[in-house]
Amino acid sequence: MKTNEELLSSLFDISRLIRQRLFMHKCFCSLSHSEIEVLAFLQENGTSKMKTISDHLRIKPSSITPTIEKLFKKGTLKRIADKNDRRITYIELTKNGLKEVNKIHKEIQSHIKEVFNTLNEKNKKDLIKILKIILKNHD
Repeated sequence: MKTNEELLSSLFDISRLIRQRLFMHKCFCSLSHSEIEVLAFLQENGTSKMKTISDHLRIKPSSITPTIEKLFKKGTLKRIADKNDRRITYIELTKNGLKEVNKIHKEIQSHIKEVFNTLNEKNKKDLIKILKIILKNHD
């Protein structure tokens, strides 16, 4: 039991460290964590329905709506109507949104690299392997 508590504590600590490093940076001041997640999801998955985005982020569609609206106002997202069903609207990154998410992605990579720089390549590969095992068993 002690090991599980120590593992949980360590995971929270590393998560906090990464969030602090990321959100201290000026690149992220104008975006919330949820906004960054929406932009990253759309970059990875392309044009999507709002329901698909909310399902991926594991939050209610009504809770994601304010985040999506903020991103529309910032000019990073646009709406696309379904040609066959007017009730369906898709969400897509704008050119500005794509530039923003690429900039954020580079910053995140830089900060993650800094956090994990103390690990040698073998340790990094082992950590990746362990995390993949955990994710595979809980998706």
